[in-house]
Amino acid sequence: MSERVSYRVEDAIARIRFERPAKLNAIDQAMWHGLLDAFARLKADGDVRVCLLEAQGRSFCAGADLKETAWHGEGAIETRRRIERNQQDLTRLMTMAPVPIVAAIQGHAIGGGVEIALACDMRIAATDASFAFTEAGIGRFITGAASLLLPRAVGLAWAKRMILTAEPVGAEQALAIGLVEEVVPPADLEATALRLCRRIAANAPISVQLGKRALNRVNLVELERALALETDGLIETYGSADNEAGAAAFATREKADFKGG
Repeated sequence: MSERVSYRVEDAIARIRFERPAKLNAIDQAMWHGLLDAFARLKADGDVRVCLLEAQGRSFCAGADLKETAWHGEGAIETRRRIERNQQDLTRLMTMAPVPIVAAIQGHAIGGGVEIALACDMRIAATDASFAFTEAGIGRFITGAASLLLPRAVGLAWAKRMILTAEPVGAEQALAIGLVEEVVPPADLEATALRLCRRIAANAPISVQLGKRALNRVNLVELERALALETDGLIETYGSADNEAGAAAFATREKADFKGG
């Protein structure tokens, strides 16, 4: 297990936690590997009835670590392999996990952070939580099957608004549009999420697992189609001048001047 991600089981509840608070739990390659390992372990752990995904520190997940240089200069083939190995494999593991996954979200959930939350089955937010797909603001593209999962959660119009404007949505608005199911004070977030997990864990495991499978109604064909389209979009944006402008503006905290190419 990576030092960026922890995994432990308590009373049939698997607790997977982001452990990079100093960087707002921004996801670098080490964290991707830790997440993949954790959810692969969840899939194989027969003692688990429900999973809680949580985060250390003041933010849930600030998305991909844009300051990491590991992917800079790679070609389209390397990019595709990295995307499929990281975001897409994680989405597959979470969506097809045999047990329900509950997300406890505080502070920022940005880009990949929202995409990971969407792959969970239920989401509880603290009142200080905010959600944003910032990709359009930095010349990137969504991934993690957000093009499939977000409209299912909030409807097509709100999905378009979040993705195309890159504007943040606060906790109460997220509750109103269906992005989260409950909003609580930050001090109550862990206890509320654990209470929900314990309620699920007390039920018949076979009924819960079959319920998740039936209610998700995400078949592999449409999931793979969404992931493939998103990969193509990511590769196209990675090679664009707008992506370079967006990354440079992000590094200097300035507004990018996009030219459309």
